[in-house]
Amino acid sequence: MADKADWCDANVTYLINICKKEIEDDNRPMGVFTRIGWKNLVTKYEEKTGLKLTKKQLKNKLDNMKKEYIWFMEFKNATTGLGWNEAKQTVDCSKDWWDEHLARCNNPDKGIKCNHVRSRKQGPKHLDDLHMLFDKIHVSGTSASCPGDISSDDSSDDVVEMERTPENDEVKVTVSKRSKPVKRKRKASCTDAEEKEEKSPFFRLYKNTCLKIETTAEKISTSVEASSTHPTSQVPSIAETRKMVKDCGVKEKTALMHTTTFFIVKPEFREVFCMLETNEGRFDLLEREHAKEMMRHM
Repeated sequence: MADKADWCDANVTYLINICKKEIEDDNRPMGVFTRIGWKNLVTKYEEKTGLKLTKKQLKNKLDNMKKEYIWFMEFKNATTGLGWNEAKQTVDCSKDWWDEHLARCNNPDKGIKCNHVRSRKQGPKHLDDLHMLFDKIHVSGTSASCPGDISSDDSSDDVVEMERTPENDEVKVTVSKRSKPVKRKRKASCTDAEEKEEKSPFFRLYKNTCLKIETTAEKISTSVEASSTHPTSQVPSIAETRKMVKDCGVKEKTALMHTTTFFIVKPEFREVFCMLETNEGRFDLLEREHAKEMMRHM
């Protein structure tokens, strides 16, 4: 029988670190944990915390963290040009900005409350780690009925992050072309993050499409695991690439290392990076990509 989940800050940190290790070990291809990945999550979490949780309990927590991250990134994208508060890990917005934003986003008549207000005083904990876990799946909010209004009455929604490839471009187009929302009576809002909310039409369509993606991805993953032979890959692992980055002279606790951490998660970047023959050439590539990333966020 499973234990009751205790999501104190220490246990959340354990879960994040275990997920990062499984990603580094390539146990989350195409944004979906393999059977081995989930097995390792359950086993390692119990070893660290002494709590025996099921895959569903861990997945529910990751899905809730994912939703919080999506809401925060929607908020951040809506505040282009404003200052950043490093201590609070959120955007500095004036009272006038909030008054205007909430007036546009809130809709008391329909029971809709802007989720961005959660980040008014403090951004999500472990933000740098959440970037690594969920950076590929955050949305702008423009496709929802109101920016920040992505809600669900089921904490186990199967939302899958997928890298952009020719194979899944068609799926992404299908998600963006959502059907006309059906008018439904919404439940009253509550500041408690754990309270269940009525699903928006966008989220229902997004969930159903991603369920199909996850099912297909798991079939592919199972097929690969069952195979007795594995094709030789020329792309180094994340751990191998990280060692090459250090050999180039990139120091930890620097902005360049912070940016590089997100780059090396992408297989195509690791492939290009390892093709360069000298440390000088690799360091030059990292500096140029870092500069472009900084310009993009200005």
